[in-house]
Amino acid sequence: MDAAGSAADVVVVVAAHGRPAAQEILAAMEERMYKTTERIESHVAMMQARIHRFPRGLRGIGGEDGRYIVPSVVAIGPYHHGLPHLQEMEEVKHAAAHRFCRDAGRPTEEVYERILSLTSDARHFYAPDDGAVARLGDAELAAMLFLDGCFLLQYMGKSDDEPMFAGCNLSSGQAILKDMMLLENQIPWLVLDALTEFLPLDVRQFVADVGEKFFPKEKVTGWMWIRRFQMFLTKRRRRCVPAKTESRGQSTISYRPAHLLGLLRFSQIQSMPGNERAYQAGSSSLLSSSAVELAQIGVKLSASTATWLGDMSLGKKLVLGELCLSPLFLNDVTACWLVNMAALEARTAWDSDGFVVSSYLSVVAMLMDRKEDVHELRSKGVLRSLFSNTQTLAFFKGLGQHLRLGGRYVVVLEQIESYKRNRPVRIAVHRFLYKNYKIIAAVLSIAGVIIGIFKALLALKTG
Repeated sequence: MDAAGSAADVVVVVAAHGRPAAQEILAAMEERMYKTTERIESHVAMMQARIHRFPRGLRGIGGEDGRYIVPSVVAIGPYHHGLPHLQEMEEVKHAAAHRFCRDAGRPTEEVYERILSLTSDARHFYAPDDGAVARLGDAELAAMLFLDGCFLLQYMGKSDDEPMFAGCNLSSGQAILKDMMLLENQIPWLVLDALTEFLPLDVRQFVADVGEKFFPKEKVTGWMWIRRFQMFLTKRRRRCVPAKTESRGQSTISYRPAHLLGLLRFSQIQSMPGNERAYQAGSSSLLSSSAVELAQIGVKLSASTATWLGDMSLGKKLVLGELCLSPLFLNDVTACWLVNMAALEARTAWDSDGFVVSSYLSVVAMLMDRKEDVHELRSKGVLRSLFSNTQTLAFFKGLGQHLRLGGRYVVVLEQIESYKRNRPVRIAVHRFLYKNYKIIAAVLSIAGVIIGIFKALLALKTG
């Protein structure tokens, strides 16, 4: 029934029954208004903490057969629990839980009871009307969280000769890392926090170390060398009490993520400077430019040395411009993580400031129109990819069609537009030289030959 119909019904009821009926309807309406407001406010309050389903509007970037949405080898949490192709890893989970309790020196019952005591709180982190969660009783949910949490911590702290993971070759090991950071494949942080009370493990450091996979190995900056030295000192095992010092800018110790994917995103952008967050984006109706088009107008691409993923800024040099972008290593794992961090932003960002990763991906996608643009990004050290140029182009253009254009994306377009507006003469000269450099080089070469001939003739004549 539409609004007009509802209003008409109220008028009919009031006319037929008088004032008391109107008061009853008003009271019922106010109660519904109150409950609806309370439900919406509760939903908004939990938005940052909730473990979300992958946004339906972004499923176009989920990869072939949804490989960036559905786990490949291991289910973590209730959303994909019980899928047939994930059952082999369930055996490993039980072995991991046994090893965890043994290493912690605590009986299984004690550890399980601790997780059971958190089940009511943990349930609130999932969508209340989701059937995958609703079908599980508290005891079943606690058992699943216990096994999944122990598995994750054992995998994070495993040594090179860990017997339970002996069957995990390089390929399946990468698949586990990929699955650990899927939006729909998470358990609440409070479960991992409770388990580390029994057996301390620096989960934050593990996630920060894993995040280094985003950066190309050829472009190792100073801060990465420091990080690698830290990793070398603690290479054998990462089981330790969490450090009380700050890491790469803002401290991760005080940050309470909802889950591992949220921590991965935070670890990549935590050192983003305050002035970068305080930008003011203007109009979004600006024209985009590909990498080759930027090269034509005298804007060269270069790899940023910033300590966070998603750095983008256009600087004006004396003659040319320079667009600095965070360097990126792209393979199937990092591509999956990027997709899921963008999906997380789509679910949890309050405003355009929250779309840091999405803005970065949108700018990179903007720079790619042809395979030649991909080659340009590779040659400048901005991108290293195990994908072919064609695959890389398809990945980013697929992303660009679906992602929210965050404020940082608009800022970069504004900087490019400002560069074009303020340097028309230099741009015209550079574009002419760029497009005709082969002809110019040929002419200069011919002129050099002619001059050489004249010099030789002149030498013969004077001789």
